[in-house]
Amino acid sequence: MPPSSGELWGHPVMPSSVLVDCLLPNGIVIQLGCVRDAPLNVIKGNLWREAKKHPLFYLLGDPSTYIFVSISHDAEQEEFYDESRRLCDLRLFLPLLKIIEPQGNKMEKILNSEIGLAVGVAIHELDEMKDPEVQDFRRNIMQVCKECAELRDLEGLETQALFAYPAEVETKNDFPSSIEKKLDRGEIILCIWQLANDGADQQKLTVRVSKDAFPETVVAEAIGKKSKSLRMSREQQIQLIDEHQKSFVLKVCGTQEFLLERYAICQYKYIRHCLAKGEIPQLCLFSRREVYASLPENTLHIPSYMRRTLPNPPTGNSLSLWQLNNLFRVHILWATYVNVRDVDMIYVRAGLYHGQEPLCSTKESQQVPFNSPKWHQWLTFELNLVDLPRGARLCLSICSVTKRKKREEHCMLAWGNINMFDYRNSLLTGKVSLSLWTVPKGMDALLNHLGTTGSNPNKDAPCLEVEFDRVTPMILYPDSNAVEEYGRFVTSIPIVGTSLPTDSAKTTSNIEGLLEIQAKDPLSELSEQEKDMLWEMRHVCCKKVPDALPKLLEAVKWNSRDNVAQMFLLLNVWPPVAPETALELLDCKYADPSVRKLAVRWLDKSLSNDTLGQFLLQLVQTLKYEPYLDNELSRFLLKRSLLNKKIGHFFFWHLKSEMNNPSISLRFGILLEAYCRGIGGHLKGLLRQVEALDKLTKLTDVLKVKKDEPLKDRMKYLCESVSQSDYVDALQNFTSPLNGNHTLGSLVADNCRIMDSAKRPLWLIWKNPDPLGHAIQPLYSIIFKNGDDLRQDMLTLQVIRIMDSIWLNEGLDLRMMPYACLSTGKDVGMIEVVRQAKTVYGIQRQGGKLAAIQVDSTQLHKWIKEKNKGPNMMLPTGIPELQSVDDIGYLRKTLAVEKTEEKALEYFQNQLFEAYGGAWTTKLDWFFHSVKHM
Repeated sequence: MPPSSGELWGHPVMPSSVLVDCLLPNGIVIQLGCVRDAPLNVIKGNLWREAKKHPLFYLLGDPSTYIFVSISHDAEQEEFYDESRRLCDLRLFLPLLKIIEPQGNKMEKILNSEIGLAVGVAIHELDEMKDPEVQDFRRNIMQVCKECAELRDLEGLETQALFAYPAEVETKNDFPSSIEKKLDRGEIILCIWQLANDGADQQKLTVRVSKDAFPETVVAEAIGKKSKSLRMSREQQIQLIDEHQKSFVLKVCGTQEFLLERYAICQYKYIRHCLAKGEIPQLCLFSRREVYASLPENTLHIPSYMRRTLPNPPTGNSLSLWQLNNLFRVHILWATYVNVRDVDMIYVRAGLYHGQEPLCSTKESQQVPFNSPKWHQWLTFELNLVDLPRGARLCLSICSVTKRKKREEHCMLAWGNINMFDYRNSLLTGKVSLSLWTVPKGMDALLNHLGTTGSNPNKDAPCLEVEFDRVTPMILYPDSNAVEEYGRFVTSIPIVGTSLPTDSAKTTSNIEGLLEIQAKDPLSELSEQEKDMLWEMRHVCCKKVPDALPKLLEAVKWNSRDNVAQMFLLLNVWPPVAPETALELLDCKYADPSVRKLAVRWLDKSLSNDTLGQFLLQLVQTLKYEPYLDNELSRFLLKRSLLNKKIGHFFFWHLKSEMNNPSISLRFGILLEAYCRGIGGHLKGLLRQVEALDKLTKLTDVLKVKKDEPLKDRMKYLCESVSQSDYVDALQNFTSPLNGNHTLGSLVADNCRIMDSAKRPLWLIWKNPDPLGHAIQPLYSIIFKNGDDLRQDMLTLQVIRIMDSIWLNEGLDLRMMPYACLSTGKDVGMIEVVRQAKTVYGIQRQGGKLAAIQVDSTQLHKWIKEKNKGPNMMLPTGIPELQSVDDIGYLRKTLAVEKTEEKALEYFQNQLFEAYGGAWTTKLDWFFHSVKHM
């Protein structure tokens, strides 16, 4: 159920009044006149009053015993349990409603309906899937939900509040010197507000506390200072503090951020942010009882599929892969739906890969006419089955051959990848039908070995039929005990010329060489000599240079079970690596499930919530490289998301934004379902966000259709639309997707506008409904964009955010303001408006039209000097989009990754000078940009 651009099939906006055909349980059809924004409960009431005038009314029961059902845009039958939903939000195929008595567990159906709305996938579609891997994953992942629900309830309301309002702190105790200088004799000045009469009475006082004071100390100081103003005795003051200190908590004014955990006040990010800007932090005394009262019920409903009996997995005799002694081969049978013209012949290309590494040479079938794609040919690879690694995948493609005068042109038409072992460790045997994927734009290779595994769900896609050797007993990859035993056997065999050096000076030299290899960036390739050295020194790596593990894994010959078994034996004793190294091990080139599982376990122990939040975007992308649905990374991310609402908030949106991608929609859909089940009552808040964004998407879709109309007419339509009751309800009092601590109150319709950039984004302004919103931010300004992929923007801003964090920890405050940006769907998202900011074009325009199109920086330089009277300077920069592997090389060269510190400094100085004095391509681009907006 993805967001639709239309409220009714064929109508972007449903007519203000519509005739709805209502089919009653007594067989009577009533045509009912309804307004587009009528809630279902109102429609039901009107329908029952009308039904009294028709025959057989006595056969009808009480209205509350019935629900509406209809057909949605997706040709799916949908039951509507939430009768507060409006007619225009049902996404009906036709204005037709059927009234039925619901069957089954009503509470579970209501929850499934809500989860379906939040995720964008009807839950019954998952229920109907017969794939054992899907069924097992859904059941197994619910165990993570149960464990997290128990942990959140461990200490009752206290731990539930810590989930809902997690501490946003710097985990490092080091206080940046740039902020330390701004303290007043080592103390922090705080403004503490107190509310009474539902916020009507607002009082504030100022306290001074040590930077190492805990929040409860600040509360005590505030109560003590308040009691002094009441002229209480010292004993009375102490008694008052003792009675009320634990009854109050600190809340950041204007937000839903609470300082609940016992961290030093200077570790809270909000406090540091204020100190860095030279501002006094604004906090509020808030009743702990009210915090607990705001928490939704921590319930976990166990779905019915958990109670169903699954068919038993295959049992009986099995054979170890290592008992086989023949070469790997695949039988290429035929293909269907290969729609291609203007080519001479087609053939199948096949290769065995482990991550990015080919395990042996690729094979090609014979060439056949494109209109008769039948081969019936066995392709035999130069790889013995005993050497097939656990993470092996067979990569296949259908390629075309077009003969030119002096050459042949080969082109990949469609591709697909298959894991050679299923999620139960069983080798693939027998016939397999693989629906293929379209070739990514710009890909010239003849195999897509890094693409997803499994079939394309599109039934019209080309389908390749292949067959593997049929073996009667099930073939299993050896278990860990067998692998380790073989590893000990291989290790015990003396190999001439591979003994470790005994000379200490030589050993030291080798360790230095290992450190040099480890220091290489992850994108650089290792030479064969470096790989040989790493393998020979693998035990030294384990003891002395554990963070060289990624490089050592690149040196492993994955097409040799001797190498693999020895490596696994070593992994059992490998010491924990740094979080950055563990993150690197989740790259697509490390395909072995055991390696990836070990990396995640190290991350779980070492990665703080703050650091996890910084890298969450990459970790969600990394899920695409997991070979199976059920994996350690999915469990880790779900667990941390269900124990920290801030992480969960962005985990949800990072997954949901890519649900339109068919290659990962099943994996992400199941994870989203589990998250929605796991958060219990907090699901209501997510639904409000999804509903609001769906409304804004529909609105901008209509405005796109009207793009050629005068701006005045489009602005009138915008204001009229957001003033309608359905938009008013949907677009007020919901959590901001950009920041889970911000609540967007009522929309200030008169101040909203359509921006003049290419995609016509909306500039939207909401009031801050918090009684103390005026103390920090009375209004929230957000840009809603429909038509641009914001993931590149998110990546760029994330890099800036991480770099700013590093600089601040080093005492360097560069006054960076990496604004919030979030992709929420296909080419849909939100951008935070930076207050009091100006675009470069806006600054240029202040000097008139000629200044706007001038190709030097005179006007910009003048503006900077006006705003900064001192000798400071601000230098803008830009980051190109990543479109191909070549762009990685460009970035490595641009960022001087392989240069020494001195050479890199000289290089960057030259680049900055060129940007200021040259860079004609950029200036020419700005010239045309300016002309376009005149």
